[in-house]
Amino acid sequence: MERDDAKAQASRRKPVAKALRGPSGRAAVFFTPNAFAAVTVLSATLFSWPLRWIISGAPLLVYSILTGESNGYRILPYIPLWTIFSTLNLVYAVAATSWLLYWVFTICCYTSLLLSCLFQFDTAATLARRAFRTLLHDLHFIQDTISFFNLPALEIDTEVNGLLVIRGFTFSLSTLTGTAHGIEVGIKLSDDMELAIQTEKVTVSLLRKIEIGDVYCNVKGGEYEMSFGSLKSGPKAKVGDDLVSTDTAILKAAASAASAASRDRSAAMRSSFTDGEPPEDVLDTKASRDSIIQLSPDEEEARLRYEEKLRYISETSTINIAIETMKKAAEADEANSNLDSDSKLRAAVCTHIHDQPTIPHPPSQSIRVSTLQNSSSPAVKKFLHRLPFLLRALLSPLSYFHPISIATITTAGSGKWMVSLMQHHLFKHYPTQDGEIRRLEARISAWLADANFAVELGEIHCTAHVPISTSYDIEAHLKLGDFMAYRTLPEAVNLTQVVRLGGADATISIPSYLLPHHEHILPKKLTEDDAMGLEQEINDADGTPNTIQLARELEQLRRDETNIKISAHAHLPAVFDQALLNFVAALVKATKIIEMEKDHEELVLKRAETLEFENELRRTDSAAPDSISIASTDTADTIDSTTSTMQTTSPKSFNKFMRKMDRGFKDMNTNMKDGMRKAGINTVNAVANDRWIAKIVGNIMRKMEKAQGDVGYSGLIPIELAYYRARAEPEKKLLP
Repeated sequence: MERDDAKAQASRRKPVAKALRGPSGRAAVFFTPNAFAAVTVLSATLFSWPLRWIISGAPLLVYSILTGESNGYRILPYIPLWTIFSTLNLVYAVAATSWLLYWVFTICCYTSLLLSCLFQFDTAATLARRAFRTLLHDLHFIQDTISFFNLPALEIDTEVNGLLVIRGFTFSLSTLTGTAHGIEVGIKLSDDMELAIQTEKVTVSLLRKIEIGDVYCNVKGGEYEMSFGSLKSGPKAKVGDDLVSTDTAILKAAASAASAASRDRSAAMRSSFTDGEPPEDVLDTKASRDSIIQLSPDEEEARLRYEEKLRYISETSTINIAIETMKKAAEADEANSNLDSDSKLRAAVCTHIHDQPTIPHPPSQSIRVSTLQNSSSPAVKKFLHRLPFLLRALLSPLSYFHPISIATITTAGSGKWMVSLMQHHLFKHYPTQDGEIRRLEARISAWLADANFAVELGEIHCTAHVPISTSYDIEAHLKLGDFMAYRTLPEAVNLTQVVRLGGADATISIPSYLLPHHEHILPKKLTEDDAMGLEQEINDADGTPNTIQLARELEQLRRDETNIKISAHAHLPAVFDQALLNFVAALVKATKIIEMEKDHEELVLKRAETLEFENELRRTDSAAPDSISIASTDTADTIDSTTSTMQTTSPKSFNKFMRKMDRGFKDMNTNMKDGMRKAGINTVNAVANDRWIAKIVGNIMRKMEKAQGDVGYSGLIPIELAYYRARAEPEKKLLP
């Protein structure tokens, strides 16, 4: 019975059409584009209206898509053909009503036709690759990927000096994804500090996300660590200068800072890479044209050449070399090594490359930021300055569709540099005056000087939102999955973790009027009437919090400042090493003793000024009796000389007596204060035992290892508005 029911249901089903196979099916598929082309040509000969339609490129685009379908591969395979055909012709019908829309539609059609041919037909793609390989130097076309190597560096010559190097860049046309290889950044922050940043790969997926690999940062200071220490800010580029610059000051500084060993290793690898014939350095635009390398049109050879380029970048990377070095050192010293996790290995690598040059692979060419700023026409700049809405309309989708993910950020600093900073700004000359400060300085320096310190931020996710309306602020959100700090010795494979948190997050709010071209919505300057009104509001404020807030607002308005709001939270639990707590306790104790020494020095200076003033008065008083006696003999001859002498000497003796009494009390007051200072220092030494305090704090911090929750901070960063007001232009805004 069940079999009979199944047969009956099968007989009632509608038959399914079978796919066309064999020669007849292929003929039907190839017939479609040819039939469409024949009908189009026939209609153009019989009627006049199809000619304008053919010129627009719409039928050519449809024919290319139909041909791709007949070959088994076409663009937009998930959209039916009839949908593409009807939509394209509907758009043409609308565009044909206006000559401007017609030519915009025509440009879009021919651009789409070119891209469809490159994606659908191997012949067109091969011809394009061969042509570009012949015309462009160090540019590779492999399948749908465009690759650039030996790129000029971006030279930062604005408020700070710096250099951005990208050793290789690839862009995939099918996935719209760009990948930068071997990124090196060096920025001179001040005369005694610079920042070095390195990462292996940065991937930008257009309108999707930005992914950054492990980032290694090194904060360098001092003559022996900095690569740009002697670099001086030179003149900015002028209008009409070449786009590509050579032999600039920062390029020379980066090249001279590269070590001889690194140069020899790079030369050896380059020699093996090019069969013993290293490529010539490109010095200018003409030389780059003369040194064009024509690659073989064979796809396999081009792919091998491309892979060798990437392999060369990876093998000569300072990061990869340091990773291999630390792994070999850990294997050689397994007893003392504790590089048992990726985070410890990254911290060791970051401290290992701290002594390397800031830019390990400096190029011979650069493009200056000031040159790019001068490249656009002043009329175009002025026109864009009047359209701030376009900037917000561009930044809003870019910020929304490009969240940033960073694998890790590891930052390292030298303990010797920290010691030099503390000696210059904190201890100064006080260790020579007090034995306790000298002892604390020795303890602090011993813990810092022989070590490097690394801070690692893991699993970082950043999002930002730029509003189109200026009524809202720009908001950026930062989330950290992990926070760790390490202390390590140079060339050692044993690290000590001193701090670890369960993560952190931060929110930054920036006023919209700080964007470029938005000075028209800056807050107005404070006038006298406004100041009087705010002062009245302060007097009439209800409660202390409102009074303090209004007073701060008035003070900032007088200084012409605004605020960037920042809010940060650290996630518990937290782990602190006892050695770090001992260091912090010693540092706090040294700070308090130095404050007492400063107070004593100020007292001594005031006493010296008082004594100098008294000596001046004494000299004045000693000269006063002579003048008085001379004046008395000239004006009153009848007065007896003895009487006049008594009248002049008696006040003098009385003044001397009063000055001695006053000096005695002041000396006693000074001695008492000096004694109190010494007693205070002894009290600090006796009561504020830094080791005892650190032990108590350590017991409290152990409870934090099991605690849950957040520890937060919220504050304001003042920003002066004078810089933004100076950039204002008188033209009115078209789209504010």
